Amino acid sequence: MYSISRRYIIPMSKRLPLIIYTHGGGRLGNQIIRWAHWIAWVRSHEGQIEVLNMAFWPYADCFQVWDDDRGCAFPKPSRLANLMVKSRAAVPTWVLSRVERRFQHLIHAAGYWCPGMHAITLDDLGGESIDLDDPVFFDRIASRSVTTCSGWKIASWRLFAEHQTELRKYFQPTAGFALRAQEFITALRQRYDVLVGMFIRQTDYQIWAGGRFYFSTMDYVQWIRQLLDLHPGRRLAIVVASDEWQDTRAFAGLPCFFATGSVNSQGYWFESFVELSLCDLIISPPSTFGAAAAFVGAVPLWPVTMAGQSLASDQILTNSMVDAARHPVFSLAVK
Repeated sequence: MYSISRRYIIPMSKRLPLIIYTHGGGRLGNQIIRWAHWIAWVRSHEGQIEVLNMAFWPYADCFQVWDDDRGCAFPKPSRLANLMVKSRAAVPTWVLSRVERRFQHLIHAAGYWCPGMHAITLDDLGGESIDLDDPVFFDRIASRSVTTCSGWKIASWRLFAEHQTELRKYFQPTAGFALRAQEFITALRQRYDVLVGMFIRQTDYQIWAGGRFYFSTMDYVQWIRQLLDLHPGRRLAIVVASDEWQDTRAFAGLPCFFATGSVNSQGYWFESFVELSLCDLIISPPSTFGAAAAFVGAVPLWPVTMAGQSLASDQILTNSMVDAARHPVFSLAVK
């Protein structure tokens, strides 16, 4: 399933075996999913293993738990990792964009040549994966002091489902993001009975999956009109989070409000994530961003998977992230 170096074998030290997850997994939504799987795995082997997640460093300052421990080590903070992240913060953005990936690859490569370590390198394009439920995998990790690991498809949905209530607390936004989002949402709740978050993803979706999930603005507008018809007599508001600028004339006469992180609102993109998570329901094409927002907010997820889809309540995924991973179409994004 994956390649693993076997160059060195040494007796285990008193310190718990450590996995350093160096890179892989895409952007925010995927990184939340990967980190949640790692945490659930560590929880299932309490007191036997530790994980340090370098791949989550770019997003640590968005979440309260990791803003306080930017080294992203679990279950115990790592002084060395936190020092490395502090050093990282001092590097200009334009320099960081050039060197960070090289640094991740360097740390990963150390697993191949440092005594007492080994490395796991997943061939993502080849479909290689790690099943965290596999006891053989744990035994291999436990046999070495440090393992570096890179790759994308690393998961145990059984463990995720088992620990998901606890997992949510590790992905609550920092106070600043939470306060601004709460102010935005509270103002809407004073006027409306139901808030539906709608995630419009158009930029990279013109290419991803052959453009299968690229929907026009008018497709989303039609879904909004269907939503209004499905909630007669209720004051319904739509919180629109879009990764591309939208012509507001398309939404004229509709109770739509752009999230503060949307391109139209010119805020920081993470604000949209938090505001979606505070809605009563999220409508999204297959996307880890939409699914992760629903997971963090513990709100249902309503997939839209084809243009012209007629919305029906039996399409709603109540256990948002786990159901998305099992969905015949949404699972193309959430794995």
